Amino acid sequence: MTEYAAMPVFPEHTHFLVTGGAGFIGSNICESLLKMGYRVRCLDDLSTGKTENLESFSGCDRFEFIKGDIRDFDTCMRAAEGVDYVLHHAA
Repeated sequence: MTEYAAMPVFPEHTHFLVTGGAGFIGSNICESLLKMGYRVRCLDDLSTGKTENLESFSGCDRFEFIKGDIRDFDTCMRAAEGVDYVLHHAA
């Protein structure tokens, strides 16, 4: 029988930043984190990501979308403000 590691549990008010969050993988990560009750901020420049990938949870009060480029230092600093973890999926 295969054993799997237990899923990590973060404090209730943990805030995640997902870069590339409008892409296929990033948007699924955003959705999963929101379903677990966490706060999620998504940073994406929409060069390959799609707003359609965010539609199912864009009205959630624990979700925030920032349209911006990870190559811009000020944008990254603003996006990372107040977050606990960054999940980097932008390329």
